[in-house]
Amino acid sequence: MNNNEILESIKKVFKLTLNKLDNHYMFYLDEMVTPKLITLLYWILLFASITNGLGDIFWDGDFWRGVVWIIGGSLASRVACELVVILFRINENLNDINEKTTEIKGLDNSGVDKK
Repeated sequence: MNNNEILESIKKVFKLTLNKLDNHYMFYLDEMVTPKLITLLYWILLFASITNGLGDIFWDGDFWRGVVWIIGGSLASRVACELVVILFRINENLNDINEKTTEIKGLDNSGVDKK
């Protein structure tokens, strides 16, 4: 079974509709997957902090600790996930700047191609 057959079977199993999903996307590290997974991680952390807070309120009977878990956990998970996303956006912006400066280096001051 070659890479194309594996990729086609993966597409069939998960019924992916991503147009960008090809061999280059799957088997090389040109595009980051982690920023997409951060959204899922945020929702998991948000759910966990809210359920922990509600558990403290209703089962342990400690109202204020539950409120702190709900508010503090929600804010902390949001801030932590945003910080990770910021790092990836900085990386994307630096790559864009690098591409633009590479294009500009090919031109002299008059805008005529040096080649």
